[in-house]
Amino acid sequence: MAVVPTRAGGQLFAAGLSLQGQVPGILRGTRERKVVAMAGGGYHSLAVTEEGRLIAAGLDDYEQVTGIFAAARGRAVAAVAGGGFHSLAVTRDGLLLGAGKDHNRQVSGLLEAARGGKVTAVAAGSVHSLAVTDEGDLLGAGHDGDRQVSGILAAARGGQVAAAAAGDFHSLAVTRDGRLLAAGRDEDGQVSGILAAAGDAKVVAVSAAALQSLALTDDGRLLAAGRDGNHQVSGIVRAAQGRKIAAIAAGYLHSLAVTRDGALLGAGKDGDGQVSGILAEAKDRTVTLVAAGGFHSLAVAAPDGPRGREVRVDLAGVRDPARAVTLQFLREPDGLDVRMESGAPARDFAIREGAPVQLVVRREEEVVANGSVYFTYEEPTGVVGVDTRASRFPSFLTCTGHGANRFTFAWSG
Repeated sequence: MAVVPTRAGGQLFAAGLSLQGQVPGILRGTRERKVVAMAGGGYHSLAVTEEGRLIAAGLDDYEQVTGIFAAARGRAVAAVAGGGFHSLAVTRDGLLLGAGKDHNRQVSGLLEAARGGKVTAVAAGSVHSLAVTDEGDLLGAGHDGDRQVSGILAAARGGQVAAAAAGDFHSLAVTRDGRLLAAGRDEDGQVSGILAAAGDAKVVAVSAAALQSLALTDDGRLLAAGRDGNHQVSGIVRAAQGRKIAAIAAGYLHSLAVTRDGALLGAGKDGDGQVSGILAEAKDRTVTLVAAGGFHSLAVAAPDGPRGREVRVDLAGVRDPARAVTLQFLREPDGLDVRMESGAPARDFAIREGAPVQLVVRREEEVVANGSVYFTYEEPTGVVGVDTRASRFPSFLTCTGHGANRFTFAWSG
């Protein structure tokens, strides 16, 4: 399962099968630490803190826990992936690390393939592994009985790959221009089905486990295909219907997704609480990152309150005092509740990028319109913008940006 780290850390929470310590162990290791990346293996868990520290817990029969921890000692880690019984990690300077079961050279073979190169992303299946370099090359090693390695490498030849995912016996990859690639065992349509679902859409993320495949398009649509005996495919598609999705994760028999406003969705086998348990933990939290292990789930929640992105907003006056309105900016999870009167001085308040702020227009106490606005944030420049595609402005309400994170809302109703 390929894992891309978030830019801002948050609290890790987990649920599901715990007999090998993959849930309580990773929670103890990350207590009071902010997590920026994580992965679930068959029966173990990996996490990366804001400082780049690798934390691992769970089944260690093949040193998939102690081995990767030792390999990462003294190094700042950026990304991780957990396979059936092996682990992969990438340092911030692009060095690939690996440990665990290697009977198909899913560890040593990939380390050899990556030698001398700079790795940016990794994926670990049950018995094979994939990696992506900074030049867009796809690397692979391990069991190839269904051409899950040679097939995906052939499909990627001549293109530049951005991300990859590995299931039991199949592989997925995404090119930098958004083209979905797939190869390997296809008895349940985990290859042909996901390719058909994607069509000509631009794909931005993939996840695979066991015999199912998930993909995410640039417009927030979740795609899924493969074995569906526990509704891990049809269930997550139903849960995501009509919602914009920001992150996806496939477990052995369950699937997870995160909406753009931070809601966690789940479907599939739930015998160990890997679905219901993580959904209960996520209640009233804004989820930013999700991962699925064999029979357990991991998620990261944004810190309480906004992330400190500030905007200055004013509400243009209405000429007729009898038709003056109040505009409310409301986001309950962050404690945001700002009310502005027509023509009043501008107000400063903090926002969370990529999360909906509710807009409520009132005349006296009567609600005359409502909608939502999504703010964006560019890390390098510190510029706040408005995502007009995701936002839903009510009729008669417009928004104009003036630079320096200043915005004017105007009501003409």
